[in-house]
Amino acid sequence: MNDSSPPTAGSAYAFAAPTSTLKPALVGSLLCWLALPPVEWGLLAWFAPVPWLLLVAVPTLPGRRPYRTLWFAGVVFWLLAVHWIRLPHPLNYLAWVVLAGYLGIYLPLFAALSRHAVHRWGVPLWLAAPVVWTGLDWLRGHLLTGFLMGSLAHTQVGHLWLIQLANLVGEYGVTFLIVLVAASITQSLSVQKDPAEWRFSRRRVLRHCLALVPGVVGMLAAMAYGQHVVQTAAEQETVLGPRIALIQGNTLADWKHEADRQQQIIQEHLRLSLEAVEQSRRHDGTEVDLVVWPETSFRQTLVTVADGFEPPAELVHESVLLAAPLDLAELVRQVGSAVLVGIDRMQLLPLEDSTVGGELPLRQERFNSSVMVDRQGAIVGTYDKMHRVPFGEFIPFADWIPGLYRLTPLTGGIESGARPVALEAGGVTYSVNICYETAVPHLIRRHVAELTDQGQRPDLLVNLTNDAWYWGSSELEMHLACGIFRAVEMHTPLVIAANGGLSAQIDSCGRVLQLSERQQPQLLLADVPLPSSRGDELTVYAAYGDWFAGACLLCCIVLAASGWRGRER
Repeated sequence: MNDSSPPTAGSAYAFAAPTSTLKPALVGSLLCWLALPPVEWGLLAWFAPVPWLLLVAVPTLPGRRPYRTLWFAGVVFWLLAVHWIRLPHPLNYLAWVVLAGYLGIYLPLFAALSRHAVHRWGVPLWLAAPVVWTGLDWLRGHLLTGFLMGSLAHTQVGHLWLIQLANLVGEYGVTFLIVLVAASITQSLSVQKDPAEWRFSRRRVLRHCLALVPGVVGMLAAMAYGQHVVQTAAEQETVLGPRIALIQGNTLADWKHEADRQQQIIQEHLRLSLEAVEQSRRHDGTEVDLVVWPETSFRQTLVTVADGFEPPAELVHESVLLAAPLDLAELVRQVGSAVLVGIDRMQLLPLEDSTVGGELPLRQERFNSSVMVDRQGAIVGTYDKMHRVPFGEFIPFADWIPGLYRLTPLTGGIESGARPVALEAGGVTYSVNICYETAVPHLIRRHVAELTDQGQRPDLLVNLTNDAWYWGSSELEMHLACGIFRAVEMHTPLVIAANGGLSAQIDSCGRVLQLSERQQPQLLLADVPLPSSRGDELTVYAAYGDWFAGACLLCCIVLAASGWRGRER
């Protein structure tokens, strides 16, 4: 069925109508993919959405099923962009296709809402397109646990002045700016209705230039603000902060759990840790303050007991509870510094009803956790991962259909952590996140905001991850881009310890100071400078969250309601 939305009455411009929806839609998909890793032609992102925006601007979409065609083009883009989803396990090919099918919906939805704003309400393209795109990006970042990797904003991580906009409105603001510029370019490509006006004229050149004004103004404003932030940060007085050893193992990921292999993982990380300590001493005689291992790299399960619960001694021997703490204390003794390691944690709790015959009077909850141990070998605290990965850490709906776990290599799901935790060592406050939590802006924002309200403003963000599942693919750069934006949004340094890479040190402006090689056992010694005086100040984004993207989403809801109501009429 043809799209027949008429252009706004009195419009000064018409757009050269394509003869097919499929061709420009696929060109847009290809250009947007080229802007992302592995190709990483970041400057292309400013032009990549233009073919899609031309389809928004034309009076009528060609073809019998234009929105179905747009969905297909969206699926093609996401199949290319997140091809690495298929790598961890053969069953992930299904997850890859399903994820691409879901994410592909956003392109026709963007086109439909934008066309309604432009052709029914008369909203200029340069305003309608970025508002709708940003609102839908917010939805993508929250719906079905959220998936914001592959954002257009991530193509600009190398341009410090531009990405500082994120500490005002999050990475959504950078995406808004990119689409604003692309929409301005699209409007400048318009042609006069009157064919006689095709010849060169000053009036035509002036109109083309005026169409670019919104994008140019937005770009200049963002760069001016970014320059101010970067310059202010450079002039800020700092003190020498902690020296952190980031340990990157290269354990190939699989689903097997042989005892010998678990010990090999620990030995590899221990060897690199001792090497880091020795390298630091040889360099300038400075001791390492904290050794950081990646996600789940410490292969001894930490067994803990819920507050107020005493499990029967005949069921839970004291040695079970002491095994991991003793091994962690021994690790501290060997490296001579505090340690922060990724670990599996099992919490023992009483059954709600322990009178059922034959059942043990306790239950277990499992977490993907991190644990910090001070120089004396005492556990400072643990943080449990709050954002679980579907199909990797839990199976959706498996609480109602437990048999789903038998169809996958997962033996069971993990629980979500309840709250952010501040871990302190040597007078420095660390906020830890695990794996893809850096891909969820509102989660890291929640960490910093809640801890600051508690008087524990983090000095440093730490990401522990195991990206070896993706075999050195473009996922590594896409995940790193997420970490860069979280550092900018919170205006707080971030370090990453990643099994298989990429480990990194990132400053508060998003500058990558150190970066490891992929799929290589490696260590990074990161000296993290801290502000000489720092209160509980927060960036605008950290303080107020997704106010900007939320406003864009509200506009999308209004447009959708208006379009649906008009269709019923």
